[in-house]
Amino acid sequence: MPKTLTLIVALSALSAGAACAAPDPVHIRQADPRARTIQPVAPPRDGRPSNEVETRVLRAHNAERARVGSAPLIWDEGLEREARAWAEHLLDTSSFAHDPSPHGHGENLWTGWGGRTWTPEEMVGEWIAEKGQYRHGTFPAVSRTGDWTVVGHYTQLIWSRTTHVGCAVVSRGDRSVLACRYSPPGNIDGMRAY
Repeated sequence: MPKTLTLIVALSALSAGAACAAPDPVHIRQADPRARTIQPVAPPRDGRPSNEVETRVLRAHNAERARVGSAPLIWDEGLEREARAWAEHLLDTSSFAHDPSPHGHGENLWTGWGGRTWTPEEMVGEWIAEKGQYRHGTFPAVSRTGDWTVVGHYTQLIWSRTTHVGCAVVSRGDRSVLACRYSPPGNIDGMRAY
């Protein structure tokens, strides 16, 4: 029997109205040298999907975005390369997890196995199906269940402030992985998806 699995990305962000108080100078400590540094993110660049499958993935995204009034996404070849490298890594390591590197983009992942071929529309359709639990509100209060992770793929896909996407479908044996990277990322606390 064919099986699929999807994984939600959790992005941390400050709430829109958050403010910082001036720290008491007596309590300031040096930063831990092991702390991860913030990596600069290159601005997105307009491009074209490299093949018909990726063109169909982009169309599936943009059809759903049109339904909610979000502008169409533009393909970014750099995001596509990142997504492809991560999808290949997942297959190479027989794993399924979000990329822990500080890449600064949103990410949706999907995998399926069992000797079946999925269409791009079916893959993206599993993320879109999460809208059944979506409730329009301020993130993270966007799920009928109270758990935003059950709609996190969907909200990233329709996030109106996201302008660019790059995706890759990689298959080996009886397993396929679809990875998409989004810029700027969605699922930001204190904001609405659209």
